[in-house]
Amino acid sequence: MSPVTPEEDVFYAVSLLRATSSIDMVKKYESQNQQILEFCKGAGIKITEYLTGNKTQKQWMEHFGSKWKLFADRKAQFDPKRILSPGQGIFQ
Repeated sequence: MSPVTPEEDVFYAVSLLRATSSIDMVKKYESQNQQILEFCKGAGIKITEYLTGNKTQKQWMEHFGSKWKLFADRKAQFDPKRILSPGQGIFQ
C-alpha cells in the first residue's frame, strides 16, 4: 500500500467499509459517500479519499501531492512493466 499521509504530526484515519449485493444499496452508499465528501469540503476539513472512481493521472498526482515523485519512482523500480494494479489507472 502507498497511503497518503498529511504533513502534520497528528491525523486521523476514518474508514467506511460497507458490503452489499444490491445495486440499489450500492447507489445509496455512493450517494452517501459523495455527501460526506461535499460536507468535508464545505466545512474546510482536509481529506484524502481512497474511492478510486475514474480519476485521471493528473487527479492521482494531486492525490499524492508532494509524494507523487517518490510513488512514481517506486513504481518504476519495482514494477517497470506496469503489470501490477492496472485497474486504478494511476499509471497510463
